[in-house]
Amino acid sequence: MPSKHTQLYKVEQYLQKNDLVYVNRATENFQLPLHNHDFIELAYVAEGKGFHHIGEEVMPVYKGLLFILPPGVSHVFRPSTPSRTSPPLIVYNCVFLPSLLVSMNEWIGGEPPIVDFLEKQLTHPSAFQSVFDSNYLIDSLFRSMLREYEQPQNGSAAYLQTLLVQLLVSIYRLMQDTNKPLLEEKASTSFGQIISDLEQHPHESVTVGQLAARCGWSERHFSRVFKQHTGQSFLQYLQHLRIKKSCELLRSPQQKISAIAEEAGYKNIDAFLTHFKRIAGMTPREYRRLVQEQKQ
Repeated sequence: MPSKHTQLYKVEQYLQKNDLVYVNRATENFQLPLHNHDFIELAYVAEGKGFHHIGEEVMPVYKGLLFILPPGVSHVFRPSTPSRTSPPLIVYNCVFLPSLLVSMNEWIGGEPPIVDFLEKQLTHPSAFQSVFDSNYLIDSLFRSMLREYEQPQNGSAAYLQTLLVQLLVSIYRLMQDTNKPLLEEKASTSFGQIISDLEQHPHESVTVGQLAARCGWSERHFSRVFKQHTGQSFLQYLQHLRIKKSCELLRSPQQKISAIAEEAGYKNIDAFLTHFKRIAGMTPREYRRLVQEQKQ
């Protein structure tokens, strides 16, 4: 349930009378409030890294992540740090009404699974989905959509709708591909399983050498594949997962910060405070206070 501090953004703020789609490229900051909306939003991380506060979760984000945000989902992006000297967090946004899906379904009506996907994933008010753009096809589509939106020509409305169909079909394919092997090389343990294990147990001590051995790869090859898949080094990714875990624990006002640091995988409280401030852009106490204010 959204708190009283959550702002509602309405489609009239973005779509003019005859517009079907709104597209922009935004540099995220700490001023934008937590918000929800009465439209569908596709948000794609184009540059930088930071956090996505979405529903009851706080997720580390990096280039290539796309979020499907149905109407009613509360969220806001935050950069890793408020410092102006740090690389900015830049997100593409595509906004449209659920009613647009009706006409678009006619374009791809011969593919019932895709139509069902559109209706379920893009309109269910209590769910959101994210997908990683491993080959940066979605990045290219967003660039084309933004260019067409900002520099309209004859037939731009139809062209934008065509690009949106391509975007949605591409998202559908990526989500289906998550169940397929990520790499052609055979491995004793799938790379996807290792990523899943890290996300579920970020507090456990593990090295690149141990993970590479599970796959039957060299450390160099594992590190290269890991960076290609996540956009981050192993240590960067692990630190983001641990800070995400600590953010979840900080939602409880009872647990001590020192205990949270240890539960998140930090044996040294000073290291925890340093990493938290660098990644979240605030101290754990400041984050806890912000969360409690939003609940009021």
